[in-house]
Amino acid sequence: MRIRSAVIFCLAIGATGSYGAFRTITATRARDEHSAALADVRAEAARRDADIAFYSKRSQEDPGGAFDRSQLAMLYLGRSRVTGDFNDVLKAETLARNSLALRTSHNIETFVPLISSLLSEHRFNEARAYATQLVAEDPAEDSYRGILGEVDLEVGDYDGAGRAFASLSGQSRANLGVAPRFARWLEIRGQSAQARQILYRTERMADSSRDQLTREQLAWFHLRVADIELRNGRLRGAEKAIRAGRAVLPNDYRLLAAEARLASVRHDWQRAISTGDSSIAIVLDPATLGLIGDAYAALGDSAKAEEYIRTMEVAVTQQPGAYHRAWSLFLLDHGRRIPEVTAKIQEELKTRRDIYGYDLLGWAMYKQGRYADARAALQTALSQGTQDAVIYYHAGMVERASRSGSARASLERAMAINPFFDATHPMAVRATLDSLRREGTN
Repeated sequence: MRIRSAVIFCLAIGATGSYGAFRTITATRARDEHSAALADVRAEAARRDADIAFYSKRSQEDPGGAFDRSQLAMLYLGRSRVTGDFNDVLKAETLARNSLALRTSHNIETFVPLISSLLSEHRFNEARAYATQLVAEDPAEDSYRGILGEVDLEVGDYDGAGRAFASLSGQSRANLGVAPRFARWLEIRGQSAQARQILYRTERMADSSRDQLTREQLAWFHLRVADIELRNGRLRGAEKAIRAGRAVLPNDYRLLAAEARLASVRHDWQRAISTGDSSIAIVLDPATLGLIGDAYAALGDSAKAEEYIRTMEVAVTQQPGAYHRAWSLFLLDHGRRIPEVTAKIQEELKTRRDIYGYDLLGWAMYKQGRYADARAALQTALSQGTQDAVIYYHAGMVERASRSGSARASLERAMAINPFFDATHPMAVRATLDSLRREGTN
């Protein structure tokens, strides 16, 4: 039966050059699907721009039109997620505020784009105030409490987040609007396996609801799976999710950046460079610039590496407000702008006291040889039980440098969580563990 099936298969694709013909057919089909996806993306963008023009005209003609301004806010926010245009985020914020100033009655859903825009601007405490108001306006709506829980996570109010997520019904925790937020809460609390299950289930739900979602929204659910798989060292799962996301939105700069990270930890430097370049051609993300620079350094092209890393530094200094966490970590890892980054971290921690802020503070203290301060910060970073290899790596290196605590246990834990947490740091972990074992110390 197997032989007969194989013969039929060969006859179907041709007697000569069958494998090559099969590959050609597969490649052609892939190109056709890619072209069709791009055509759909362009059509969707055209519809969105037409909607923006429509509601803009209506809002100009009706100074009291709260609904039109609310719709515009959501449209601009959706476009910003596709294009990375920060001006659209600012427009969304202004329009949402204008809409709410006209009326909140029968308009409280406009708090959602306002909160989202403030989160994109890293104005977390303002977002929290509005999320609290949103829940007060409609305490029975589970999705609003999920938003409040998400914002509480961002500012580091884990007790508040716990209350918000505990108040959700089991059914609401499974819907598309709440499930990813609840999964992030579980991940922070060290329940990564449960978080992965929720995100995979949500990804399947999104796929089955694709007619009700924009391509950007659908691609985002695949991105969430890719991110958690990368954080847990599940590279095949990450690759599959990225591929699924790019089939929906081929030129999504976030998925391209994730693909560059995946290539980097696999030491596929050329692919890291090509996909990273494709990402920054759309949005100039400093972290991706740094990743490309590291890839060139790994290939021995130090001049090109320095070019990208210097561009990354310039891009960072031009960003308003606090450094984003990924940029700060890159600069600390490379010993650049340490006093400046430390000052930014300390300033942000005055209002945003989450575990990742303390992790960065601990690493900044370590880079300055202030090991006691570093240990105190990293103890706070580990206080929620989060299973993040990067935090355990930082803790282990600090414990090793200060010769106190259990460096070996922390470093082994980092590798157990994710042996691919970075393109180069795992090699340093292995070398340090070998040294500790030879010394017979912890």
